[in-house]
Amino acid sequence: MGIIDRFRIENAVQTYDFWLELRGMRSRRRKEARRELRTNLRDAAADVGVTQALFNIGSPKELAYAMTPEATQRPRWSLGAMWASLAFVVVVFGLMYTASTFTSGVDASGVVGQQVTGFVFPWFGVDFMARIEPNRGGLAVGAGNAQWYVLGLPLLAFVLVARPWRAFTQKAS
Repeated sequence: MGIIDRFRIENAVQTYDFWLELRGMRSRRRKEARRELRTNLRDAAADVGVTQALFNIGSPKELAYAMTPEATQRPRWSLGAMWASLAFVVVVFGLMYTASTFTSGVDASGVVGQQVTGFVFPWFGVDFMARIEPNRGGLAVGAGNAQWYVLGLPLLAFVLVARPWRAFTQKAS
């Protein structure tokens, strides 16, 4: 079996593991499921070839869903972390874009040599500041009190998606 065939098998196994994790399967059981799928794919590849072996298992996502018929009621830490990261990136990008736009507005107004502070919708409570020096000598840009957005929105996204309260409401098994 060549390196490309091994890569294709490993890609299917890792995709399967990704979907098992999102479905809430514990890491020990996922490790066993990965090992079983990898062994089965290698055995099947020796008999019918890698392409047919991968075709026979179908979609790794559907296989993971079949392996976990009822989504467990565990918290989904990884999914929560992914959405929190996305929320963080969106908030930081939005603040940077808004500060840049605010500075462009100050520049267009012709105010130079003094600090201009203002509010920009929808950033309630955030003070945007810009100072443009005369003769294009430089500029300073800032956003005060933005920590509630930078920390709060990703934390809210994490809690809503991960649902950590599930850890306390599980039935003893």
